[in-house]
Amino acid sequence: MKTYRFLPLFALSALMAAPLLRADDTTPAPPAGAPEHKRMDRLKELAERLDLTEDQKAKIKPILQDEMKALKDLREDDTLDKDAKREKMMEIRKAHAAQIMAILTPEQQAKFKAMQEHRKGPDGGTAPHPAS
Repeated sequence: MKTYRFLPLFALSALMAAPLLRADDTTPAPPAGAPEHKRMDRLKELAERLDLTEDQKAKIKPILQDEMKALKDLREDDTLDKDAKREKMMEIRKAHAAQIMAILTPEQQAKFKAMQEHRKGPDGGTAPHPAS
């Protein structure tokens, strides 16, 4: 009867030790809200929807990185009011979209334009894309 008294303690110890036994050396994915994660989601979305080649993906990735950095810098800029930030954000997105368009084939450009039109909100501004 005394041996069963320690069974719950043993089970609890085994459960607490399980994560320690699962030693994996993989780097965890960035959290869902992290900019790196958003950029990679957007690249993945573009790759799937536009059927990008590996060369196109390699060219678009730094454009998305630059866009994310520019948008992050803009968010952290306290010298601009809300309207000025919105206008600047639209300029950043438009400039980066133009860079992406230059890499795409005519068929991909048509799909990319349709994706942009779909993202526009009812007021004509851009709605956040799914990866945001």
